[in-house]
Amino acid sequence: MKDQHRSFEELLAENRRLREEINALSVGKANNQIQKDEEAEADSNSLYKQMVDNAPFGMHFYQLNDEGNLIFTAANQAANKILGIDHKQFIGLEINKAFPALKGTGVADHYRNAAANNISWVTDQIEYSDNRISGAYEVKAFQTVPGKMVAIFSDITKRKQAEEALNESKQLFETLTRVSPVGIFRTDANGETTYVNPKWISLTGLSFNDALDSKYLNAIHPEDRENRITEWRAAVKKKKPVVSEYRFLRPDGSIIWVQGHAVPEIVDNVIKGYIGTITDITDLKKAEVELMKAKEKAEASNRLKTTFMGNISHEIRTPLNGIIGFSDLISSGTNTDEENKECLEFLNHSINRLTKIIDNIMDVSMMMSGNFVMKNESFNIDELISEVFKKHEIPAIRKNLDLVVSVSGKSIPKKLQSDKSLIYRILNELIDNAIKFTKEGSVDILYKVNKNNLILCVKDSGTGIAKETLPYIFEPFFQEDVYQARPNNSNGLGLSIVHEAVSILGGKITTESNPGAGTSITITLPVIELPDIDSRQAKTDPTSSQDGNPVIMIVEDEEINMIYLKRILNQKGYKLLLASNANDAINMIAEGNHTDLILMDMKMPGMDGFEATRRIKFISPEIKIAAVTAYASDADRDSCLEAGCDDYISKPFNKNDLFELLNRLIVISPDLLSDNNR
Repeated sequence: MKDQHRSFEELLAENRRLREEINALSVGKANNQIQKDEEAEADSNSLYKQMVDNAPFGMHFYQLNDEGNLIFTAANQAANKILGIDHKQFIGLEINKAFPALKGTGVADHYRNAAANNISWVTDQIEYSDNRISGAYEVKAFQTVPGKMVAIFSDITKRKQAEEALNESKQLFETLTRVSPVGIFRTDANGETTYVNPKWISLTGLSFNDALDSKYLNAIHPEDRENRITEWRAAVKKKKPVVSEYRFLRPDGSIIWVQGHAVPEIVDNVIKGYIGTITDITDLKKAEVELMKAKEKAEASNRLKTTFMGNISHEIRTPLNGIIGFSDLISSGTNTDEENKECLEFLNHSINRLTKIIDNIMDVSMMMSGNFVMKNESFNIDELISEVFKKHEIPAIRKNLDLVVSVSGKSIPKKLQSDKSLIYRILNELIDNAIKFTKEGSVDILYKVNKNNLILCVKDSGTGIAKETLPYIFEPFFQEDVYQARPNNSNGLGLSIVHEAVSILGGKITTESNPGAGTSITITLPVIELPDIDSRQAKTDPTSSQDGNPVIMIVEDEEINMIYLKRILNQKGYKLLLASNANDAINMIAEGNHTDLILMDMKMPGMDGFEATRRIKFISPEIKIAAVTAYASDADRDSCLEAGCDDYISKPFNKNDLFELLNRLIVISPDLLSDNNR
């Protein structure tokens, strides 16, 4: 039993030993834990310090002192780098002394509230500037331990500058799009519209919402829509620019042509969408159409000119052939008196025809050249109409046509002011043309004055003109069928002269015609209405010589013309003085030779007729002088009158034209006026 059981004392001793071992073990463990805790704390502090020092953002540390002031305690390396300063100089300073530009901003109050009350504060931007620091910063402030806080900040100066630049760019874009003279649109990568500017809206007539997505496609003209959709989708799919022309059918029913340009908008090599423009090209399209019409018209005109040159050659050669042929017959000496008389009639007819052709060519050339000068003169409209009527009365009677004059309006003014000769020419050509192309029926002349507008209308029952031909009838050299022989000696210039004369006078022409139903041409010309003056005012009597036999001086350097004038005037018993040049004529007048009338050739070698007229008028202002010249335009006539001539006759002329001139300037016997032989 003794070996098997220990004594109580032994057990107590063992128990004591075990407790001592246990206590020793516990103390060792505790010491080890303390050591581990201390090491862990050291590691934590080291990690915290590394985190602070290596943080990519700046850190400012503050703590409250006993007076409640916020004292700067530390900063990390990033803060030094971001702000470009050493923060050690601020340690121990109150916040407003360390960073004086924060005073009055409320930032210190937010920091103090974070340190004392654990209330975090975050701001997107603080603008700070002093003599050391300048920039914009994003700040977050929070409590670390009671009474202490940290402010974490990042420099966002460059980001803000970029944002401002982006904002300016955006504003610039918006401004440019608002004032842009072209429509601007923007789409996403799928080609769906996301933006249109005001000009785009103005051009298309669509609202902003109606333009978005693909809704605008419904406003494209139905004839252009499918091609436009196909073209646009193909461009978007291939990420390529696109240029096209198409039409918009606006809500009000009007149509505009636009030219669209669109290019991909690429950012970082990624297509974000398209930016494009539309430009109104409606006027350009109209101009293209007009240009094409003008081109076709010019080509047609050139064809007509080419054809006409052959025809005009025929027209000139035809009367020339008559002149040469009948002159030969007359000079042959084999004709009877009756045959010679007939030959003379045909000869005069050929001469008149050739003269008219040349006059018409010269007149239309002068008018189209822009050198024609309009004259303003007063005239009696009734007398002018009567004069034209009398000229065409006999040709109308010969064709058994009724030539009728009608006046519209009860109180038409008698006196008007405009270019009388041009108005006479217009009426003359219209009536002449109407008679030529009317086989039976009538030619009606209607005239009226309404609110300083003279309205002339010539209507015939003739062959009429096809609708497609009407726009060209006033073109020079035009005839509806240029390959047919022109009837009644028509040379295709009459209506061209009318057109140019109306243009010079500032008027307008309207034409109505149907094949087989006649033609009506109405001319509206601006005129000045004048008070009616008694037409019975006394006129200056022509002069006459004292013995009843006028003395006429012929000043002519061309022998043939001199002989022609001598023979005509000798037949009637005039006394003649002959001068082959201007100096001889002036000397005769200076020597006191009595002269009633001088027939003055205006183009002579040496001194011309203009200077001779001025000198003779200086010596004897009472002598009548008539210009005789081959220059036949109104401008030439005016030049002669300005030089001092009393009247004017253009070459070629016949003897009756000459006798009418003489009757205007000197008294001649009635038998001269009744002599109508041509």
